[in-house]
Amino acid sequence: MASTPGIDYRRKRAARTRRRILDAGLRVFSKRGYEGASMDDIALELEATKGLLYHYFRSKEELLKAVLQEHPLRVGIETLEQGVPAGDLALALSDVALISLRQMREHRAFIRFLLLQAHYSHEQAEIVRRELLDRWMAVFQSIIAAHLPERSRTKARSLATQLVDILVASFIRSELGGRLRADELEEYVLDAVQTVASRVDAIPRGKS
Repeated sequence: MASTPGIDYRRKRAARTRRRILDAGLRVFSKRGYEGASMDDIALELEATKGLLYHYFRSKEELLKAVLQEHPLRVGIETLEQGVPAGDLALALSDVALISLRQMREHRAFIRFLLLQAHYSHEQAEIVRRELLDRWMAVFQSIIAAHLPERSRTKARSLATQLVDILVASFIRSELGGRLRADELEEYVLDAVQTVASRVDAIPRGKS
């Protein structure tokens, strides 16, 4: 059954309102942390009534889950997972590293919020690890493993973890210290990629 123009308009308006609430929630969570934020704070940020928030989300916890699950960065990571580049190892790792770094800069408020929560809450740290770091690591790991002999593929995880650690540390250094320009930050990350690629190349192949 085809929907009427009036129904389509209401659905689009509801989707826009939901997105505005999520964006306002993220801004408040980023400033105050999850524990320090309230639905009153988010309503004030949104310049709307608290009743509007509760129409879309039953609680602050439900709003947080939606922020984590529906943020554009999550979509970006899913895109990486679906299209892992093949071919030259250093080039493939460089592509993913630069895309990841640019995603972090584009969504810096979201990353700051995640890192803040990870610092103060073990439960939130687990969410950050599961929803962000582990998924980035899995993409790097799949690329590295494809270039290793089967008996050495267990090393792919530790090498991938090193790359993710460098990505996050570089982002924090850039955001907090402000000492690295974007091109300098990318050069630093690409140097790390080359180091990992060299370590992979140095692993003996031989017979499986």
